[in-house]
Amino acid sequence: MMQNNIFGMYQQFMQNPAGMLSSRFNIAQDVNVNDPNAILQHLVNTNQVTQTQINNAMAMKNNPIVQMLMRGR
Repeated sequence: MMQNNIFGMYQQFMQNPAGMLSSRFNIAQDVNVNDPNAILQHLVNTNQVTQTQINNAMAMKNNPIVQMLMRGR
């Protein structure tokens, strides 16, 4: 069940990154939503996420098993 939720979130994010992020996080209007680094920096600066959370997400993204699963979708 959790795997389907993750894939659903991934698909939603790929279709509309700013919309998906805005449903979970408060992103200021002056943040360039086309710049992932600007979004991440804003989230860290406003204490919505920690650098550790970002690092963990990046590590998961680079995990060969996760990459294989995402290619299969």
